[in-house]
Formats: sequence, structure tokens, C-alpha cells
Amino acid sequence: MDNTLLSVIYFIACSHAAMLAVALWMRSEKAKPGRVLSMVVAILAYKLFEGGATYSGLYRFVPHLLDLMPAMVMVLGPVFYGYVRQVSGQPALNWQQWLLHLTPWLAVWFFLNSPSVFRDAEAKIAMWQMIANSDGSYRKLPTEIVFRLLAIKAHLTAYLWLSWRALGQFTETVDNLRSDNSGDIVKQLRLLTIAFIFLEATWVSLFIANQYFDLGTLNQVSQIWLLFIAGLVLAMGFAGLQQPNMIFTQEERLLTSVEQPVGNAVKTNVPQQEKVKYIHSALPESAANEIAKLIEQTMESQQLFLDDKLTLTELAKTLEMKSHTVSQVINQQMKTNFYKLVNGYRVQHATHLLESEQVNWSIERIALESGFSNRVTFNKAFKEQMNCTASNYKKRHRQAS
Repeated sequence: MDNTLLSVIYFIACSHAAMLAVALWMRSEKAKPGRVLSMVVAILAYKLFEGGATYSGLYRFVPHLLDLMPAMVMVLGPVFYGYVRQVSGQPALNWQQWLLHLTPWLAVWFFLNSPSVFRDAEAKIAMWQMIANSDGSYRKLPTEIVFRLLAIKAHLTAYLWLSWRALGQFTETVDNLRSDNSGDIVKQLRLLTIAFIFLEATWVSLFIANQYFDLGTLNQVSQIWLLFIAGLVLAMGFAGLQQPNMIFTQEERLLTSVEQPVGNAVKTNVPQQEKVKYIHSALPESAANEIAKLIEQTMESQQLFLDDKLTLTELAKTLEMKSHTVSQVINQQMKTNFYKLVNGYRVQHATHLLESEQVNWSIERIALESGFSNRVTFNKAFKEQMNCTASNYKKRHRQAS
């Protein structure tokens, strides 16, 4: 691919990443996961800047801004895992833990890469000029360097696997815990983790093909990797900006550890004695029916569904019951889950607003007034329950009347 076009693509992606990083930081409170995610995006932005500077020739003017973060993925893995830890309800990493996780990268930086970082500007320009002129024609690297690069990728893969596991514990149970779009965000974050894993697998495959089968060049490996990064930045920002500070609580983690299907059990570090309190709490049929009626009466009389952040634990507190008991009744007695139950009430409320001749609000405002946090979730829930869009429902009702 033409170097000028590549540099334009990288700089555009870098500017998007920089804006996303700032937006995530500004929208997040101190010590919230959104700020950790902003650091992930900022790291990717810097790598894209390096790519743009390399292929555009900008390195001649800013040599000391390049190669400040060699082995970048050794930072990316721990930071992304730190974000996922907080989202999944685990305690945020303290500075000692951060130092422990980043020690491998610091060791590589100080003992292997610091000489190239601190060299003078002319030497750096000459190095980048040599790389640019080579066009990636050099192929064989010493075996030691090959294994070192593969070890760095394995380091990132380990953190991505831990992140995948941490998010996986909520995949099957999030609809029993939340009534908003948390389930969609968890799925998006898991897809993002898969994309990272696929990205690294692609790099390793291309690298091995180049080193041992003389296929392609090292420049092509780098170009393809950075192009994938450019696409991931946009996906990461879209997922993170929806709920940058989404955090599952410790009680939700406990409920998740109990409700996980046997074949999908994920270690959650929840004390065994705490789990026992929630397991096998058999309810008589009559008691389950009474609780189901109480849930319906409370939802209707207090209109709890109008709170777009309503969770199972908050409903349980209102009913003065254990969260697991409420979840059990909703699942087994009412034959639904918490997400569908609450959004069912919201859709009913929305239909009343759509049918009212005194209400001339937009569809988006009706969604917000009905307890939905955004129009996307509203449209999905409305279509599932009414088998048509809100706009079509409103149009049909007015035609019928």
C-alpha cells in the first residue's frame, strides 16, 4: 500500500483515538473504569501516531517523540485487564499491583530498549531512514529476537484471556441483573477482546510466515497490524462511550457465581460460605406466587421501571428481600428474566404515551420518559414485545382512531 495513503489512514485513526481518549477521561470520575479505558485508547493513539510519522517522513522533525513505548503490547495487556477488572466488579488495582503487572515491560524498556530511546536525534533519524529505505526487505531475524517478540505477544494474550474470563462470568446472567443495555456492552467488550486476540494471532501468523517461509516482508506485517489497530480504536470508543463507568457490584458478582450454568462456571473469588446462603433456597409454591404478585404490585404502584438504572439488587432492597429470592421468583415463577420483566413495563408505558392524543413527544423522548436509557435499547425491546417499531405502532393507532 502507498506510504502516503497509509500515513493518512494512521493519522486519521490517531486523531479519532486521541479525541476518544479525552472524551472518556472527561466523562469519567476519578478512579472509575472509564479513565482506565481512556488510557488504553491513548496507548493505541500513540502507536498510530508512530505509524503515521514513520510512513509520512514526519520522523525527521520529531525523532524524540517516536519509540518511547517499545513493546507497547506489554503495557496494553495489563491496562486493558485493569479496565475489565473494574467493570466486572473486582477491586481496582492499587499502585503496587500496577507496578507488579508492568514490571516485565519496565524491565524490557530499561535493559533492552533504553539505549535506542536515549540516543541523539541524528542517530534516531538515521535509524528510521534506514527502516524506511529498506522497505522491509530484510527478513531473517536472530532466533533470540524472534523468541523475544513471540514471548511479548504471549504476554498480551495471557492478559486478554484473563479479560475474556472476567467478562464471561456475566454473559449468561447479565439479563437477570440489569434492565439497561449492560448486556449489550458486555457482549461488545467480549467481541473487542476476541478482536484483540485475533489481531495478535494475525501478527504471529504473518511474522512466522515471513521468518520461516519467506512470505511477505516485515513492513507488511507492521502495516496490517496497524490497520487492524485503526479499526479497533473506533470499536473500543463506541463500546466505552455508552457506559464508560459501568461496574458490576460485589453482590451481582455473588449472584453470578451462583447462577452460572454448570458447564460455564467461571471462578469469581467469592467466598464459599457466601455462596451457600444463596443456593438451594427452595420456595413453596404459595410463597413464590405471593412474591410474584408483590413484585408486580410494587412495579406498577411505584413505577420503579421509570428508573433507567434499576437493577435486581435495587428492586430486592425495595421489596426487603434477598436478591437471589427475587431472581428465583422472576425466573421460575414469572417465567422471564429481570431485563425482560422491567422492559415489558417500560414498553407498556411507552404504548400509553404513543396512544395519547395529548402527548406529541418525539420517539426518543418517549423512550427516555418510559425508563429507557437510549433509543437503541428502546427500539429493540419495543419490537420484541410489539412486533413492530414504535413509529409504526403510533402510525397504526392514529389511522385506527
